[in-house]
Amino acid sequence: MSDEIYERVLSNPKFAAMTASRARFSWRLALIVLAVYYAFVFASALAPDLMARPLAEGMTFPVGLAAGIVITVFCSLMTGVYVLRANSRYDAMNRDLLNEVGR
Repeated sequence: MSDEIYERVLSNPKFAAMTASRARFSWRLALIVLAVYYAFVFASALAPDLMARPLAEGMTFPVGLAAGIVITVFCSLMTGVYVLRANSRYDAMNRDLLNEVGR
């Protein structure tokens, strides 16, 4: 693309709205993931006996390990949520913007 098209894209209000929307959504997801991680770290630091406790009577699988697995799955799901939003909403917004600017 030429510099002229880049300038038109950057000056378009739809581009500003799209980037602001994407940034807000990304920050929300990042804060949720960070809150979950920090909750795990605080629980590990403040209640180590809880994290070391077996998941069920007679098991050797600790609560902390189960929580770590749940956190890993949760973070993968949050990545999937972002990808779904990016593929459905942001890609469409980007396509519309490029069609408008390319005229």
